[in-house]
Amino acid sequence: MMSLVRALPLAAIAVACLVPSPGMAQRQGATALPVVEVGSRVRLLVPTVRRDAFVGRVDSLEAGELVLDTLGARRRLGFDTGPVLVDRFRLVRLRTSAVESVEISGGVTRKRSTIRTMLIGAVIGAGVFGAAGMPEVNPGISDFLKNVPIGLVVGGTVGAGLGYALGGERWLPAQPFR
Repeated sequence: MMSLVRALPLAAIAVACLVPSPGMAQRQGATALPVVEVGSRVRLLVPTVRRDAFVGRVDSLEAGELVLDTLGARRRLGFDTGPVLVDRFRLVRLRTSAVESVEISGGVTRKRSTIRTMLIGAVIGAGVFGAAGMPEVNPGISDFLKNVPIGLVVGGTVGAGLGYALGGERWLPAQPFR
């Protein structure tokens, strides 16, 4: 049985291997902002229309106005919830002057969602395994901590697998509309 003293350094090394270096982050930030074009998948923040961001593909981009097709934006927990069948609700017409923030899709990212769900799974697994392994009579903190390392490993593994399977979308800042 692996002790808590042995499990924590291994978990710290695993997380450190997945975190990008500061130099890599600076190199990525040195590129020019992408331009939004027709067909680009975007996330737009328009607080005058609604609090949540609009997500979809740019259907048309004219002077002062854009039409956003939200057909492919209906995903919850990694599952497609189905298309919006009525065009009146699927297509969104927005004034470009009202758009406060523009982000363009950088594609699917599995790294961030894998790390996040691995950490959440490790905490939940540690709590569940620690509590499940306690005796009914006179439980103590040492009884709880005895099974925590196993829970960290099992919960982290299940969480990482779930995060990798579901994935996530990477959003990059884009040039604002003129």
